[in-house]
Amino acid sequence: MVPSAPRSNNAFGRNVDSFWSIDAVSRTAGDAGVAPTAAAGGEACSRERWPPPEIEGCSPVTEARTATRGGLRVLEPPRLRLGLSSGALFPTATEDVPDAAARAGLFDLEIMLQTPGEYAASFMRELGSRGRAAGCRIHAVHLWQTLHPLLSPYARRAREGRTLFARAIDGTVDLGGKVIVWHGPKQDELRSDDDRARFLDAVADRGSACAAAGLRLAIENVSWCALASVRDVLAFAASVQDFDPRGERIGFAFDPFQADEAGANPFMMLSAMQGRIFDVHLSDRREADPSRRHLPPGEGDLPWPALLRAISGAYSGPLMLEGIVGAETGRLDATRRFLDPLLREVLAETETPCDATPPQGLLEGIRLFNAGEYYACHEAIEHEWHAEARPIRRLYQGILQIGVGFLHALRGNHPGALLLLADGIEKTVEFAPVCLGIETGRLAAESQAALDRLRELGPERIREFDVETAPRVHFAAKQPVFPPSSEIS
Repeated sequence: MVPSAPRSNNAFGRNVDSFWSIDAVSRTAGDAGVAPTAAAGGEACSRERWPPPEIEGCSPVTEARTATRGGLRVLEPPRLRLGLSSGALFPTATEDVPDAAARAGLFDLEIMLQTPGEYAASFMRELGSRGRAAGCRIHAVHLWQTLHPLLSPYARRAREGRTLFARAIDGTVDLGGKVIVWHGPKQDELRSDDDRARFLDAVADRGSACAAAGLRLAIENVSWCALASVRDVLAFAASVQDFDPRGERIGFAFDPFQADEAGANPFMMLSAMQGRIFDVHLSDRREADPSRRHLPPGEGDLPWPALLRAISGAYSGPLMLEGIVGAETGRLDATRRFLDPLLREVLAETETPCDATPPQGLLEGIRLFNAGEYYACHEAIEHEWHAEARPIRRLYQGILQIGVGFLHALRGNHPGALLLLADGIEKTVEFAPVCLGIETGRLAAESQAALDRLRELGPERIREFDVETAPRVHFAAKQPVFPPSSEIS
């Protein structure tokens, strides 16, 4: 579990103690978006391309839904679907990305501008034409951070940065986009309270300009820029309430890779964004090898099953694949084969959570629980606990706490074992006799027997507790297929 942070002022000079209770920071943010429709993408969208055509070994995430508007039958893309950042194909020329994306079956795009020339109206017109011909819709335009030194003490640099920003706004409107993505200043540009105040002024100014054009401004949580930490995001979210109280103009682009690289908990980062998520980037990293970064999802260590569920509770729209593949577009197919089944599970709606299929992270945690690997069990299930906003998260926590209780028993911590087992049993029994196919009543009863035995032994004789008598998690029906351990972080 993530401990409460010590009392301190955040980067924007506001005290955020109230945000740092476990319940506050782990709660998934409410739905910030409106379910997208095929018409929402403007003229850059070809409705006939939904659902995307199948690629070898991979079917579309969901079937297209139908709706009738003014007597016209249209196709609606799913609430969450995979899109592509042009940055993923770097160094492919930006104007060639729509064709490449369409060949990969990805029709929602984020355009990452790479040169000053790509801000020009003529380039935007060419890009829009290429996008329409490929049947793509533009969701967002991502600014080149270096070209927007809005806090520079050199007035001409700041002025020219604002001018290019205005060109990007015009270009995004021409492309039919909805969001401008900006990193904000680098961390070393925010040395003082005055610097942070100027950053907020710039955000208010550029956010107003975006809103006047019908766009939203999203600041990304980049590891080396203004919003690298959970505290930074909490402080920023509190500050923008003053000039955008309903979260309509200014928000965030969520990047779990960037959060993890900055040493921030991605689930806490998502929660800190407080319903202001306008864009989502997906890329991966390997913790043991810092050089293996900006990978396609599934090639690194991030817990994607849990992350996608958490994102689903806070955002509706395309999920932009940003892991760099360059010309190796076959890796996009592999990414879809990895992510599409996970998205199907997220989008499958069930009236009763207990009737659903257990998430992969929970299954992995149960496998580790039954193997007596209680610490690793805790790590696997905690991801799911962070990701789940519904009351069933108490079952995840209950199984987790029972496992930690036995870990304390093995380590000779008698008070810890009694406390965690009692708490875990209390939560698990709420879902008895069966939930998610798990024999929850049996687990609670057998754990209670072990707890009674530990009480009988007392702290002096705790070493006599036979771990072989610890319960296992059983399933009421057919044993589920446990995911390979390599798929779960």
